[in-house]
Amino acid sequence: MPSQRRMRLYVLLLALAIITILYMTGSSSQTRTSPFYTKTQEVLQEQEYVDASKQRDAGGVGSRLKVAADDARKAAEEKGQKFVDSITGGDSDKAPRGRYSKDGKQQPLEGVAAVGGRTQDKKPPKENETEDYHDAEAELNIILKKSPIIIFSKTYCPHSRKAKHILLETFDIDPAPYVVELDEHPIGLKLQEVLADTTGRRTVPNVMVLGQSIGGGDQMQELDETDTMAKTIKKLGDTRITHVTRRSRQSETRRVRRRA
Repeated sequence: MPSQRRMRLYVLLLALAIITILYMTGSSSQTRTSPFYTKTQEVLQEQEYVDASKQRDAGGVGSRLKVAADDARKAAEEKGQKFVDSITGGDSDKAPRGRYSKDGKQQPLEGVAAVGGRTQDKKPPKENETEDYHDAEAELNIILKKSPIIIFSKTYCPHSRKAKHILLETFDIDPAPYVVELDEHPIGLKLQEVLADTTGRRTVPNVMVLGQSIGGGDQMQELDETDTMAKTIKKLGDTRITHVTRRSRQSETRRVRRRA
């Protein structure tokens, strides 16, 4: 039987254990009900909810994109075409926005460069592209429909007179070239500006065949002297030009005399 001193020790240890347990329990309860503890728990729970939502969304989108890629691949196989992934260039499931082509070449996504995946920057509008400039562009399109050959000229320009003489009098062309005198046209200056941007030629005359500039007075003279005028015009004008022949010297002389 334990001694009285040992019994007192056991009772003291038991009392200390009970006091410790009660203290810890009380401290824990106070800590859990404190504003700091409550706020911390709310933040942690909110973050866990956000992370879980992102994982669900990513899984759902990935699944839907994979299904889209599979459908595109099946459609390509049914048509006997090769499925080409628009990002990886292959049959990978990692790039669901795949496209395919008959020759099996990769078709890059709109707005993405073919190399490096960098977005293609749109060209900024030019400073001169005002409303008047766009009106001149529209007028130019109307003029180009009047004849396969257009001569942009100025009444006082000797080089323009030389080009008109060659194309209108030296040669017999059907349909006849259409002449635009820029110094007499209401928006002639803007038209000349648009022509400079379009053809790279800022001076007159500017002779165009189906929208393509073939030069000015000196170039017309060179084509005439080298006997390549008819060949050049027929090649550029294709079926729109039905007849190009050089008039005889005698008939040309008669035409000049009648004009005099």
